Amino acid sequence: MDLNNLTGFLVHRTDLKMTNFFTKLLKQYEVTPEQWGIILVLDTERATSQKELAEAIDRDQTTVVRMIYSLEKKEIVRRIQNDSDKRSHNLYLSDKGMSLKTKLMPIVTAAHEHITKYLSNDEIQQLHDLLAKLYSTVKDE
Repeated sequence: MDLNNLTGFLVHRTDLKMTNFFTKLLKQYEVTPEQWGIILVLDTERATSQKELAEAIDRDQTTVVRMIYSLEKKEIVRRIQNDSDKRSHNLYLSDKGMSLKTKLMPIVTAAHEHITKYLSNDEIQQLHDLLAKLYSTVKDE
């Protein structure tokens, strides 16, 4: 069997290359692709719980706590204790985090356009649909 006929191999190989490409773009801003995911999800206006964030970026809560701690040290994220549930924290982007999000958005948009430059809008949508189907097959495994 040829590796290039295995969907899992092709998806993984593509993911590695795309992650490396994106990591290089974000390195000068001292942000990882995973941290960018958090920054993108968080908003300065609406509180987000750690559980909601973990679900949004599809990571376990333990991993998310470590990532939040790192972003807090960089003063990008603010964690405020929930008034109604003292065991829970609300997460917000700090002013610095919002500024970083604004600065990175055109860079991320350009990166997306670069990696999809040989695909039509219909093909991009089709790719998203196909990846969603693959994901739904294995998400609970």
